[in-house]
Amino acid sequence: MSNNITESIPVRVRSHILRLLGDQLVGHDRLAIFELVKNAYDADAEDVQVVVDLRAKKITVRDDGCGMSPDTIKNRWLDIGTDSKRGPNRVRSARFGRLPLGEKGVGRLAVQKLGGQFRMITRTKGAREIVVELDWGELIGSSDYVDGGLKVRLTKRDKAVDFPGQQHGTIIEISGLARKEWARKDLRDLKRLVVSLESPFHTNDSFHVSLSVPGREGDIDDVPDLKELLRRSIWVYEFELSNEGFTWKYSFGPPKLKNLHERKEKSSSPGMLEWSDEAYREAKAKAEKADEASIFINPETALAGIGTIKGRFHVFYRRDELLRLMGGDIRQTKQWLKDQAGIRVFRDGIRVYNYGEPEDDWLGLNARRINRPAERIGTSQLVAAIELDLADSAALQEKTNREGFNEDETFSRFRLLALSVVQHFEKLHEPDRKAIDAALRDDGSQIGSTIKLKDAIDGLKEVCNKDKELSKTLTPFVKAIEKEVDQVRSVMLNAGMAGMGLALVFHEIDRSIRTLTSLAEKGAPPERLRNGLGDLRKMLDSISVLLRQGKARKLSMRELVKQVLELNEVRFQFHGITVSAPIVTGESPDFFIKAPQHLVLSALNNIVDNAIYWTEYRYQRDKVSGRKPALIIKSVWSSEDGGSVVIADNGTGFAVSEADAIQPFITKRVGGMGLGLYYCKLVMENIGGSLQIPSMGDARDLIDIPKAFDGAAVVMNFKGGE
Repeated sequence: MSNNITESIPVRVRSHILRLLGDQLVGHDRLAIFELVKNAYDADAEDVQVVVDLRAKKITVRDDGCGMSPDTIKNRWLDIGTDSKRGPNRVRSARFGRLPLGEKGVGRLAVQKLGGQFRMITRTKGAREIVVELDWGELIGSSDYVDGGLKVRLTKRDKAVDFPGQQHGTIIEISGLARKEWARKDLRDLKRLVVSLESPFHTNDSFHVSLSVPGREGDIDDVPDLKELLRRSIWVYEFELSNEGFTWKYSFGPPKLKNLHERKEKSSSPGMLEWSDEAYREAKAKAEKADEASIFINPETALAGIGTIKGRFHVFYRRDELLRLMGGDIRQTKQWLKDQAGIRVFRDGIRVYNYGEPEDDWLGLNARRINRPAERIGTSQLVAAIELDLADSAALQEKTNREGFNEDETFSRFRLLALSVVQHFEKLHEPDRKAIDAALRDDGSQIGSTIKLKDAIDGLKEVCNKDKELSKTLTPFVKAIEKEVDQVRSVMLNAGMAGMGLALVFHEIDRSIRTLTSLAEKGAPPERLRNGLGDLRKMLDSISVLLRQGKARKLSMRELVKQVLELNEVRFQFHGITVSAPIVTGESPDFFIKAPQHLVLSALNNIVDNAIYWTEYRYQRDKVSGRKPALIIKSVWSSEDGGSVVIADNGTGFAVSEADAIQPFITKRVGGMGLGLYYCKLVMENIGGSLQIPSMGDARDLIDIPKAFDGAAVVMNFKGGE
């Protein structure tokens, strides 16, 4: 006979859960204000005023929405986790027909992030004004469990004070602020978030949010006007992907440069959109048969649970000369792009945080761009909005911590759809981007430094021919040298060895020949000229030997960097330079390349040499206490694009433009020849890679670089690695 005893045991929830769902679940205080504004939207508000009064140490959010009755407060607002906005209760609002943004029933708890004291005044049309007051610490501490022991005070005013006459709405006041000091940056970040709540491209005349900071107006008044800055973009792209198909409009509005012309293009009718490369690769990996991986998007299945996707991109070219030509202050434009650039997501015109924040690259654009900077765009180049319909995108569920959508299958599909749209724009813009680069070169912004070696040899011949005795003695030597120069050039080019630096080699030859010419014109004895020509032939012989060295072989990038660091170890110690090398320590990936070892080592060493010089230069110039010279070497790897090595430092940064930095004989370094980066560029090009000199901001778009490294960054992009 069984003696089992079964009983029902109640589940008890401690009061501390309210703090977990509020203060500790919300990432920062700006998000708490974001939640209050969303609640105002749900309440059919037309106007929302956010006031951060630091003199009174109070934050106020006032709206002109429908307000709340005592019954609503008791049975909905104080019912944590209520389903009043979910399932069958999720109905459109009476005034503007809005679907509620909040659906989890815990958003009101977010105010704990702002402060300990809470006061709410609310009134429905024609009813009494209601005041609710509570102290979060006292409330949560008044009972160990959430079982009816927690109570708040509710007062029904006999006379309306804050909403007199026929006014209605809700005011929420938070005092006992958690943040004691609000720096200028904090307020500007809040202004940026408040401004970004509404889509910059979606006109919503029925909802407006404003921010004021009494006594600190100067901290936020100069935040640039969004519409004015958007006019400085070079490309504008609009799209819509629906069950009917894909439609788009493309506009290229370049500055006034030679051979650049405005171009507009659009789809004639709803068509098909190709999946992005990433999406297609994923489909191929999952497919059992080759034809199961579709190249084109099928809207009927791809948009299930997501609905129509539409949006607009404003895309910039961040080179100084382009920004200057597009008008406005360059520094202001760059700062604005730093704050506002990215791809944001909006539902029914209200932002889904935190997509498009400065540190958020939810589409992985920057990683895609590393090895194809001229073809692909990064987050710092565009201000974009992707619009969704709230009713149709119900399968995209927002996270409880208010930071994006749950990362499930639907979100993964949405992400790939958005990436496919970006790739479509990239293909449209590529020829225009190349046209800009060509125009800049023609405009003289890139200085070509061609060494006219043939002219130097012809000049020496001409001098010799003026003197029969000299010609008899020297002409055989000059002809021999001319032949050897041609052979060196042929070997270098045919073997793909221009990476040795034709400029570097021929610069020395050119200088020697011109010296000999000068000596001949001044009547130097033939013996001295013969000796000079002999020395020149020795130089050519040594170059020929060097050209025969180092066949291409498989190399570990980690081992190459390690060798360069060992080579410079004494110099690092001597100059007191701190070196961080995640690629050597294993914190960033190793990858393999196929190239002549000595060429890659020389290129790496040139870049490290520059970093040593300019970090030491800044250290001695600025003499900032606690600041020491430092450099970092990191890597990234992509199976599609290969690997990249980034060398960044905390030196002075480049004093010349990117275009000039990789040209020969342009340098600001005392005693420098200006050939180091040019040599590196040629090495990279001739092993199938590329050299990139981004701004530090652009470099951080490519790879995570600590803020302490604020000088120069050089990126070596390798293809065909393993």
